[in-house]
Amino acid sequence: MPSEPVVDLRDPAILADPLRGYDRILAESPICWARLPNGEEGWLVTRNDDVRAVLTDPAVRNDPTGLPGKGAQTQEQALLALGTPPEHLPYLRASLLSLDGAEHARLRRGISHAFSVSRVAKLRPRVQQIVDQLLDDLEAASGSGNTPVNLLDRYAYPLAMTVVGSLVGVPEADQADWWHWGKVLVGGAPAKIAKAMGEMISFCHALVDLRRAQPRDDLISTVAAHDELTDIDAVAVLMFLVLAGHETMAHLLSNAALALMRDPAQRELLRTEPALWPAAVRELVRTDGPVQLARLRYAATDIVVGGVRIGAGDAVQVVLGAANRDPAQFAHPHDSDVRWQARHGRREGSVGFGWGPHFCLGVALAKLEAEVALRSLFDRFPAVRPVAEPAWVPLPRGRHRVTLDVRLY
Repeated sequence: MPSEPVVDLRDPAILADPLRGYDRILAESPICWARLPNGEEGWLVTRNDDVRAVLTDPAVRNDPTGLPGKGAQTQEQALLALGTPPEHLPYLRASLLSLDGAEHARLRRGISHAFSVSRVAKLRPRVQQIVDQLLDDLEAASGSGNTPVNLLDRYAYPLAMTVVGSLVGVPEADQADWWHWGKVLVGGAPAKIAKAMGEMISFCHALVDLRRAQPRDDLISTVAAHDELTDIDAVAVLMFLVLAGHETMAHLLSNAALALMRDPAQRELLRTEPALWPAAVRELVRTDGPVQLARLRYAATDIVVGGVRIGAGDAVQVVLGAANRDPAQFAHPHDSDVRWQARHGRREGSVGFGWGPHFCLGVALAKLEAEVALRSLFDRFPAVRPVAEPAWVPLPRGRHRVTLDVRLY
């Protein structure tokens, strides 16, 4: 391994503008030794072909336990070093994000049917109902358009939370707690994160026990009744699904809405050809997705990626944002092109929803939700526009805004 990092992902310039920073790394050092967000060193991989190769290689693992070098640390030791309370470790180990191989496949298999395309399609009327009510509320809060409204907090977050809460089975009265917990986990201090995690674990255990006694037509009841899933599995699954289903989704909607506000040509195209909306969602996830870095992984053996030797035990960080804007892969890497996406997009290698075994479980739901939410917003308020340049949350892993204040008319 090189002696000094070429790039530091905690660089203020990257935090201030992740896309520009990752584009520069892609152009200058597509595979390089870097200082990663957690402070350790590892390989940064940015080219689209290389990113997809890493994400599908069984020799690249989420769990570093038993590997040489950095991997000599067990996953538990790595988590404890970050300040994780020992009692939370079993739930983090059981997360879909932490598991590899057969264990990951087992847990995923137990819940994947709930996110099938056919089952998700049946949710469209309910999603439309939620969207219409939130748009009514937006208009009322705006005083018929005269007062700016926060599209992130008043539309994107409540929509994402209500939809995933309805699917999973989180009671409406408790959904505000999940919104709070999600915000703490993304940007909170270690003590606050530990407290929020403990509250989530307790909540999920109580809800699993309740659904075992009083099952309903929701995902919690399915998970609670699954013979292959332990209590810890069930809690870990629920935590992952609710957090990913509302926190990431809210910022996908916010980013996509702002991108369309700034692109009148694409808005007009979608107005005249609404059948292009599914392609628009795929393209906006590629150009303005909320997730820039995938989960940190480790090489289990010596591997070669893009002509570079990566040693066993080395950390490997793939940059989804750079891979999605790779000029070697995309005709218009930095700009949304809905018509191009409609013609070529299903074969073009976007990794906005991940790639390989850990490909996003809820992709069908995310696409449907984004299509309904964005189309309805711009159909109802075609002149919606930002009040000012929204501030970014300084995160190397994500593309999140602090707020998105808009005028509707």
